[in-house]
Amino acid sequence: MLTLRRFLCGWFGFLALMFLLLPALTLWFFLRSANVHGASPMTRGYLSFFAFTLLLAVPLGMAWWTVKKKKAFARVWAIVASVEMILMSLSPLILMSLPAAYQRHSATHRPHHFGIFEGLLLALGIAGLVAFARRDAMAQPVIAAKPPRIAGDGTSRLLDGIAWIIGVAGYFAAMFYWHRWGEAQHLPRAYVGLIRLVIIILIITAVHELGHAATGLALGMRLRAFIVGPFQWRIRDGRWKFQFNLAKSFSAGGATALVPTNPHQSLGSQICMIAAGLTMNLLTGLIALYAALTAKGQPYESYWGFFAYFSTISLLVFASNLIPMQSEASYSDGGRIYQLLAGGPLADLYRVMNLVGATLVTPLRPRDYDIDAIQRAEISFTQGMQALLLRLFASSYYLDHRMIPQAAQAVAEAERIQQESALDIPAELCMAFVFRTAFLRRDATDARRWWERMEAKKSTHFGVDYWLAQSALLWIEGRKDDARKAWEKGDLLAQQLPAAGDYEFDRYRCALLHDCIEKEEINAVS
Repeated sequence: MLTLRRFLCGWFGFLALMFLLLPALTLWFFLRSANVHGASPMTRGYLSFFAFTLLLAVPLGMAWWTVKKKKAFARVWAIVASVEMILMSLSPLILMSLPAAYQRHSATHRPHHFGIFEGLLLALGIAGLVAFARRDAMAQPVIAAKPPRIAGDGTSRLLDGIAWIIGVAGYFAAMFYWHRWGEAQHLPRAYVGLIRLVIIILIITAVHELGHAATGLALGMRLRAFIVGPFQWRIRDGRWKFQFNLAKSFSAGGATALVPTNPHQSLGSQICMIAAGLTMNLLTGLIALYAALTAKGQPYESYWGFFAYFSTISLLVFASNLIPMQSEASYSDGGRIYQLLAGGPLADLYRVMNLVGATLVTPLRPRDYDIDAIQRAEISFTQGMQALLLRLFASSYYLDHRMIPQAAQAVAEAERIQQESALDIPAELCMAFVFRTAFLRRDATDARRWWERMEAKKSTHFGVDYWLAQSALLWIEGRKDDARKAWEKGDLLAQQLPAAGDYEFDRYRCALLHDCIEKEEINAVS
């Protein structure tokens, strides 16, 4: 349900932005029609339309902001916004407020995709009522707090704002001029419906991520995950797995996980891999721009609008992603390139991540992590997911060296960060906390709490981590027979894993836990 609330929060903001900018999109029609029909009636009609769209935007905008910031009355605003979406899907209220000339135009040119949009609004409205119906719907933050900005990371609020202005204002300005240019060239109307727009964004995201992946593979890296919106491919337990994430159906996000076979990979190789995604967006955007500008008289003339939209979004993605900026979970490609060149704590973080990734495809194990780099990065990363991961990496390093007190302390710090940052961590990390809390800290209460949190995620992957976590939990609760059965399932899977350092570490954890289970009493690990 938390994932659904997060999904709806994003839609509240998106629809509020659309209703705020819709008057600007229709301004060109108003100016053109005013010359024909007279300014006074059209002015009244346009002002009426502007007021109505503003009225629609307020509840949606308030729902987005209050839910995102966990403000008072967030649940009330979310329910109001959901009811509004249902009413919009059931009644042509927008058309009733438009100028008479525009109503006539809409009656004959109403996009056939509009029915899909109405259906989507109805589904979102009903989902909103269900998601925010409970009084405790806002007990847990829907959006995790943004981690503090790291000194020297090359980002600022100004640059974040510039990137957003380029993306949003650039899109609507380009569409305005594309429509005017298309009319001047006597081309078909450049309309791209919601579904086609989503397809364009997914293609652009895929092209961007393919640029990263192809370049990384050419430089000797190994691909471990490839994500484009809801389509997610990952290697789990040594095998590729596909997952369709419905909550990301309208997401423009993507990711490519590449790990180096050489843990000391050159700085130039890393920068080339990162820059490849930007380069692909620039090249494909320019190609699509040429196709749109030369579409007149070509066999694909009727599709010129598709290329116009594609080129606009692709070039804007290139421009905004080139600017160093920080999102909730990561940095833009421009920010990552800047940080690698500038050095400092973020360069240490990337070095740690490279070493962690290398354990998946080389004989290196967690005991080979650069603990000095981890500790230097920990000074700067005190909140957020990156800070939590650094503490978990440190606990693996200490555990692989059998430095149990230090490993337990690192886990305790990771738990503190999770609580203070209100991080909604995935099921896989919950499993890691179950094992470490039970095995290292010997805390049955906390281990059970983490297990229940993991079960609430409804994980469908039952690999080595799952069975080791369950075994450790049952062992610390004194249920040795059940713990032994769970351990046997985990050990069987661990023996089937490939010969790589991280998987050797899994087999090592199996051996440590087996020794504890077979003891008569629960004693400290020697």
